[in-house]
Amino acid sequence: MHVTSLLTPVFLQVLLTFLVVIWMGRTRAQSLSQAKTSPDARDVALGTYQWSDAATQAANNFKNQFEMPVLFFIGVAFAIILRKNDVVLTTLAWIFVASRYVHAAIHLGPNIVRFRALAYTVGVITLLAFWIMLFLRIYTDATVPA
Repeated sequence: MHVTSLLTPVFLQVLLTFLVVIWMGRTRAQSLSQAKTSPDARDVALGTYQWSDAATQAANNFKNQFEMPVLFFIGVAFAIILRKNDVVLTTLAWIFVASRYVHAAIHLGPNIVRFRALAYTVGVITLLAFWIMLFLRIYTDATVPA
């Protein structure tokens, strides 16, 4: 398969991270503008400032974009460098990224934990399957034709 088939989900995951950081900036700006007292710069810098719930949710989601997705990025890099990309790995990459968008939408929206956990679990299981398939592709030299 062509390398762009595996890179497109990567670019979409990167886009999601930038969308979340923009959302976080917006919610933090709102939180600061609605504060009854001017925040101490030291409290903000040290993370002791009490942000609004929306700003805290956005910050937590932004941090989350650097947890499981790191394993995704590394796996994709290995698949491309070792030329092991195939329809299975590409499909798993798309499912993983779709689960991240669903997770972020739930986390930054209604934040229904049971649905958010389901989206997260789908992503984790999909990423695990990606790594298992990548392992098999590398150590058995097996690929599925495009």
